[in-house]
Amino acid sequence: MATFAIGEIPNYFNTEFFKRTLENGLRTGDLKILGISIENLTMGGENYCSNIYRAIIKYKSVEDQQHEQTVIIKNMPKQKQGVLSRLNIYRKETIFYLDIKPKVEALMWYLGEPWNLAARHFHSTTEPEQNIVFEDLSVRGFTLESRQAGLDLAHARIVMKKLGEYHALTMVMAEREPDIIIDHYTFGLLNTDSIKTVAFKALFGAQLLKLATLISEYPDLEAISKKLLKYYDHFTERVLESIYPLRGEVNVLNHGDLWVNNLFFKYDSKSLKFRAPSEVRFIDFQLCYYGSIGFDINYFLNTSVQLDVLKNDRESLIETYYDSLMRSLKGLPYVAPLPKFTDVLREIAQREAFGFFVAFGFFPLMSMFSMDSHDNSLEKFYDEEFARRKIELMFQSNPRTMETLKYALKRFDDLKVLD
Repeated sequence: MATFAIGEIPNYFNTEFFKRTLENGLRTGDLKILGISIENLTMGGENYCSNIYRAIIKYKSVEDQQHEQTVIIKNMPKQKQGVLSRLNIYRKETIFYLDIKPKVEALMWYLGEPWNLAARHFHSTTEPEQNIVFEDLSVRGFTLESRQAGLDLAHARIVMKKLGEYHALTMVMAEREPDIIIDHYTFGLLNTDSIKTVAFKALFGAQLLKLATLISEYPDLEAISKKLLKYYDHFTERVLESIYPLRGEVNVLNHGDLWVNNLFFKYDSKSLKFRAPSEVRFIDFQLCYYGSIGFDINYFLNTSVQLDVLKNDRESLIETYYDSLMRSLKGLPYVAPLPKFTDVLREIAQREAFGFFVAFGFFPLMSMFSMDSHDNSLEKFYDEEFARRKIELMFQSNPRTMETLKYALKRFDDLKVLD
């Protein structure tokens, strides 16, 4: 008999649902579910597109042995999909886990290295709601780092190494199976339709104006404040210019949302003492799109690393990425000309304007302290008063936010991004 924890749990999360989940994920049959406990992990300010649940399933195998399996359920109810319905996030992520993840992992094993990109996929459903079920990475010892603090150099370096490997693998797949890598992933979260909406300018434009007001109080940033106001006058056009064309000279399947909360780290007993991670897994592939490598790199660097890393180690992190990309491409069956380091630098430079948008548009929201973001949701940001109050908090909640933005704005100004 299944038992359910207290909380808002969909009533179809029942014995039959989890029986199908395990039989599909474990590639077996004739399981008997002995018990289920479910915990609602959904947090305001953390889970904007979905509800997250953890289920511990006790079951008996066909050999009459008792086992326990813990899974994470990513539930995408219609009320959370209204804003993002055109992005096809369920279809994109399901295709990724069923058609792309197994192949890129197998390609890396071809090199003789045990390599995993993401959590194991168990099951996907569309009725009565969209759900994707994965293994629980925490059972394997993986943990999240603080989105408020950002990542130190050791964590950032292992992410850039993994990103180089992942990008290399998608370059190989794009050559051989363009119908999967390219045709299914033609746009991301920021696209022509979303950028041209009134709601887009109302929210992100208001954030830009607030930032311009805040930095005008600093004598060394007054000129930049004026440039931000001019940027706002042509807001939609400038954002579109930072995104399109999606493709550059070196193209990959961008993760599309590579930031702290989508990265799980593991530590061995030795590295735990120094908080140096030994492994990293990526999650949330719902916003992937095919385009320049400059997108993922700018997104990650402008949302997820600590300020001292951004100041002192940006170039070395890009070198780590490039070394990883080249090592992987040289070992894989990749036949196109290998990109040079200057090619990678050019791709990143050409997407600095995208990095600027990410810095003022996404980073302040991502770095808010939980006490200030616990009631955040996509739906609530449509309320003008709620959005106004939250925009005030975005830049004041966490001291790291403004300190990072002041440094980033000077850098963007030096690069003529704001002109």
